[in-house]
Amino acid sequence: MEKLLLALELMGIAAFSVSGALAAMEKHLDVFGVLVCSVTTALGGGIIRDVLVGNLPPVMFKEYSYLITAAAVSVVTFIVARILKKKFSDNMSAIDRVNNVVDAMGLGLFTVMGVNTGVKFGYADNAFFVVFLGLVTGIGGGVLRDSMLSVVPLIFSKRVYAVASLLGAIAYYVMYVVLALPIILCVVITVLLIFTLRILASVFRWDLPKAF
Repeated sequence: MEKLLLALELMGIAAFSVSGALAAMEKHLDVFGVLVCSVTTALGGGIIRDVLVGNLPPVMFKEYSYLITAAAVSVVTFIVARILKKKFSDNMSAIDRVNNVVDAMGLGLFTVMGVNTGVKFGYADNAFFVVFLGLVTGIGGGVLRDSMLSVVPLIFSKRVYAVASLLGAIAYYVMYVVLALPIILCVVITVLLIFTLRILASVFRWDLPKAF
């Protein structure tokens, strides 16, 4: 089971790394900027989560496969974009859609991992804290990424981003902790729920109400 959870977390890291790299390249950052932004997107939420549960130093500083995965995916994404420069610049709208899909998958996986960490460290009885860990793990890296790129974080502006993660974290907690359903079933349902909400929000342009 530990190997499965590690594989899921690495998948989430890869997804967020691609998302961070594409966002950085849209802002015309150089290769180092793309690398830093990508790694921050992929690992930022996990670092915040580990600090909150007192897992120090954070996992990324102990399990090097996390950093290696994030950096490798970032570099590969940059190289592909560099080689296909003309196609990238001419198809940014399509790339944005791909980025949205990848980001939605990462959000689902990281939300699950956040809740799992809370349960693993003995906080299963504290529903609020465990759900919050799922939320912050899912959105933390994206908030740091957007702040680095000097844009309003996505979670505050559109497409029910944080809401999807929050609902997913609550659903996962209920299924896994309260109902004690098999973890595989809980993971699959939660990731699909978050992914579906994010994609539907993008397709139908669902936004939370704004004052004006």
